[in-house]
Amino acid sequence: MEKILTSTNRIIALPLVLLLLIYQKTISPDHGLLRIFYPYGYCKFYPSCSMYAKKVLQAEGVTGLPKIIKRLMACNPRSLGGVDLP
Repeated sequence: MEKILTSTNRIIALPLVLLLLIYQKTISPDHGLLRIFYPYGYCKFYPSCSMYAKKVLQAEGVTGLPKIIKRLMACNPRSLGGVDLP
């Protein structure tokens, strides 16, 4: 039963991963067309917030949303940034 819930959880996360990919390929300053203006990257964190969210969604599915929200809340001008692996 747990295996079915996990696969359902990941299937539900698939549209969110697709939305992240669209964001990364279009308007992301780290991954998209705007990266020409930021050759050394824009995000203070490694990996960038969108890559972190994509990895968490692929690994944990929708149950990883609290981790993603916590990371996005930490991404602010007063933050020091750093390495944060999923």
